[in-house]
Amino acid sequence: MGSDSVRPEELASLLLYPFPTEIDIMKLKYLPVALITLAGLGFAQSANAILEMTYNDGSNHSSQYLIGTVIPGTQSGGQAQRDAAMTNALLAMGLGGQSSGSPLYSRSFNNFGSLPPATTAGAVPVTNIPNGTTPVTVNLGTGYQYLVVAYDGPNGGVAVFNVAGLTGTVDLYRYAKPRANGNLLGSNVAQQGYFKMTGWTLLNPTGAVPDGGTTVMLLGAALGALSITRRFLRF
Repeated sequence: MGSDSVRPEELASLLLYPFPTEIDIMKLKYLPVALITLAGLGFAQSANAILEMTYNDGSNHSSQYLIGTVIPGTQSGGQAQRDAAMTNALLAMGLGGQSSGSPLYSRSFNNFGSLPPATTAGAVPVTNIPNGTTPVTVNLGTGYQYLVVAYDGPNGGVAVFNVAGLTGTVDLYRYAKPRANGNLLGSNVAQQGYFKMTGWTLLNPTGAVPDGGTTVMLLGAALGALSITRRFLRF
């Protein structure tokens, strides 16, 4: 490593080290970098558990990340086009709302704030999901706004998730059972009444947009610590 490099353990020690009487100027010059690195930890999060598809658990609560469900999923048009259309139909609904007739659109109770319309630009549609007994893993790459998952279109249903800010991979149920109340019950084992996933689509590339609230909080804390540190400097 060059003379201007600093090891990760040294950055960590700067955050935990009490202010000395005599300041080591050579190490102190890395403190802003350490603080910015700390703030950067909030720029993305990952979903560790499998994504659930409950529109209403009976007390007006929906699964985390769920925008809504469509039972059964629509079949007209190409995969990316119809998935974007179903997503936009859900976005146009009020929180907790349900349509009448078939297909049944159920908008979750999750308030994600203002969400952009779904488009097919940069969409990643995947089909030919094999049989199995393990979750289906989706790599989010550099980040996307929406993830649309379809289970045996004419008989099953569709779940739409807001995955903006998530990184790495997420897991999905390989099979799902549609319910008349708008819920989709997930399973990784084929069984009566459950339909196999036929495909999934990533919509609206984002480049791993950060979770706003977490990022602002961590960045504010880092800048606050930097401001306090400056009071101890004597040049």
